Amino acid sequence: MRTASIKKHFLLILAAFIISACMVILVPFSAGDEGNLSPIGYVAGILFWAGLIAGVTGYLFLYKKGKTLITENIHEKKIPSALRFFSNPPAAVMDTVMILSIAGTVYCALHVTISQYIAVFFLLMTLAGVYAHFLLNGKIYQYIWNCKKGHQSMKHDERKG
Repeated sequence: MRTASIKKHFLLILAAFIISACMVILVPFSAGDEGNLSPIGYVAGILFWAGLIAGVTGYLFLYKKGKTLITENIHEKKIPSALRFFSNPPAAVMDTVMILSIAGTVYCALHVTISQYIAVFFLLMTLAGVYAHFLLNGKIYQYIWNCKKGHQSMKHDERKG
């Protein structure tokens, strides 16, 4: 598997997670007049879960397919991505967003007088931050980041074809 192919597939995985996270925006419009779920609510739920499942499945498939190349070309401590924070500049930005958004979401949950739109915004940012945390601190992105910085040999990448 080539580096360009890994990058392309990673972007598709990122798109799936973005679709999943953005469905939170439809929450205020998901209830009908009588409090039952509206068609928008069904669409939001289906796209949320489809994006999440596609993202996780795609990530696992990509890692399995490129595992040899990825693990040979990253030099990291054996810390799982869930526990690794601020491992590169994009991850540092999104980890900060995630932490601030979690605080905002908790605040909105404790103060129910806050506008529903503000609460949905913080929920959206929390979800996007959590997804980005795992993606940007994970081994696949670390491999992409190292390639960008020229830390790994492209000759090895070309032989794998």
